[in-house]
Amino acid sequence: MKKVVLVSFIMLCTVLSVKAQDVVNLRMDRQQMGLRGYVASMDEDILIRKDYFREDWPERSWFVNDLRNVLREDDGRIVTFNPAGHMTTITYTHQGKAGKKTQCNYASNGLLSSFLGEGYKVEAKYNGDVADINVYAETKDYKGIANLAKADLNTAPYVNAYPFDLKCRQELTDNGLVLKSSYYYVDSMPAKVCTYQYNHLDMLSSERIEDYSRGGKEITTVRYTYDNRGFLTQKVIHSKAVDETYTYVNNELGDCEQMTVERPYGTVVYTFRYVYDTMDNWTVRLQFENGVFNNAALRTLTYHKAPKEEKAKVKKTDSDKQQELAEKQAKKELAAAEKKARKEAEARQKEEMKAQKERAREAEKNMTKEERKAYKEQQRAAEKAAKEKAAAEKRAEKERIAAEKAAEKERVAAEKRAEKERIAAEKAAEKERKAAEKAAEKERKAAEKAAQKAAKGK
Repeated sequence: MKKVVLVSFIMLCTVLSVKAQDVVNLRMDRQQMGLRGYVASMDEDILIRKDYFREDWPERSWFVNDLRNVLREDDGRIVTFNPAGHMTTITYTHQGKAGKKTQCNYASNGLLSSFLGEGYKVEAKYNGDVADINVYAETKDYKGIANLAKADLNTAPYVNAYPFDLKCRQELTDNGLVLKSSYYYVDSMPAKVCTYQYNHLDMLSSERIEDYSRGGKEITTVRYTYDNRGFLTQKVIHSKAVDETYTYVNNELGDCEQMTVERPYGTVVYTFRYVYDTMDNWTVRLQFENGVFNNAALRTLTYHKAPKEEKAKVKKTDSDKQQELAEKQAKKELAAAEKKARKEAEARQKEEMKAQKERAREAEKNMTKEERKAYKEQQRAAEKAAKEKAAAEKRAEKERIAAEKAAEKERVAAEKRAEKERIAAEKAAEKERKAAEKAAEKERKAAEKAAQKAAKGK
């Protein structure tokens, strides 16, 4: 059975995916990236706001179709896959220009044997359910420069070198899940130890990371929760320095529509909107932070031809129909649970805002006269900005409604025109049919007369 290693090497997937805290990921495939179907290539670009960006634009009907004109292209990547689904190359881009290209090679078990990536090089060998891995960190070797302290390193020539950085041993279960990853420095001193546990569906349920990189031992724990569809709904991270809770609300395809990040110093809510292709892979994703547009991601996807057995249509059985009914019921129950979760998140936000106002009032009591005056001026400015934003949102909503009405009017008019053209076409076709029948009847009668004449002649 193909081994599955649920760990992360570079951030190939978005922050919405389940990711363990390993340095090395020996599995590079389209399934891990959440892609559906036989994807052959994915060209993904991140678009960010321009200086003159208007906050009401994301609510306009034309916005999604005009992203490249109103946003600025930033970083991106082009990823290719072989028919088996393994990633073969990654080309990093910046503002549309191709940069470094990486290469993936695989062992007979379907896991990486070597990977040359952005800042790393990995080599792996396998012995049963144990993987021995060497990690090399990319460095710049400035050859021929006598005094590096005085040299301009921005323009100085160099070659990439890959000195040894870490050694890792991963222990796997019989079905290929990683149980433990142990990292060591070149002097065999421990660097990090990661251990994992899984639920009955072999999905990552918890992890424990012991980090020795700062001299002592720092422990981080992560817990994962899933719904009955197997979609991630919560991730809780706890350590001496970090306490974070990520709560996810997913759509029916499993893509996150809302992510709430709770930290001791505040809560942030990210929301996402998607446009999908015929294979249910998203091609456009809009990201909002606390309701304010943040960035957009665009994907252009190509596909391998599906195997013939995948194309064959299978007749639905009674058990299939029962399963569909059960899935519909599960979706209905999940929608209710998601609605409840959204209400609870809104309630938490209101409580947080209330607590912030209370803290502000307490702080105001201890202010001097000058500080209180400045604080009130800031409040008035903030209230003015909020009113202006509300007015802008109201105008944008008004424009959106007007645009929708105009679009609906145009749609109705187009339907009427189409219906009129259809009726005219039917009339013309009927007219042509009658004319053809009349001509055929005339030819038939002429043929009969000719036949009768010929018979009389005999």
